[in-house]
Amino acid sequence: MGRLVAVLAACLLLAGCSPATTRAIKLNGAGQPEIIDTSCESRTLTRVEIRAVNDDDVLDERDPLVWQIDFAQPRQHYTITVGRVPEGGEEKVAWQPPAGGQEHDVLFYNGDLWEPGDSFTLDELKDGKVRFQYRYLTAGEFAKERVSC
Repeated sequence: MGRLVAVLAACLLLAGCSPATTRAIKLNGAGQPEIIDTSCESRTLTRVEIRAVNDDDVLDERDPLVWQIDFAQPRQHYTITVGRVPEGGEEKVAWQPPAGGQEHDVLFYNGDLWEPGDSFTLDELKDGKVRFQYRYLTAGEFAKERVSC
């Protein structure tokens, strides 16, 4: 997976785009992953997927799908809690809680447009850690980096 992220980052940098995602991942009080869009204007979504990363270093359909929600109409969502279906959404694949050390990738879609999210493990999100811009931060570090609108 590291190789794929490096290739994507290099391509985006060469194209003049920032590879950093505006979404963060943390565990809520019930231990469920939450995906938080930190941008001041959340992009609309038609699908959110979480895939368990296999050992081939390529993010594709061979990586098992462990959660998927679809929206018939594109919707803005600032926070999505895994295992809960947001308004206007339909759960296509029920949340399959993974082993704590299993790496997962979050993927976002708006029609045919695909946006990479970030990868995470449940173990690395324990103790209040937040995955943001490809790093694990403490809650305090995340609060300092999060943009206030």
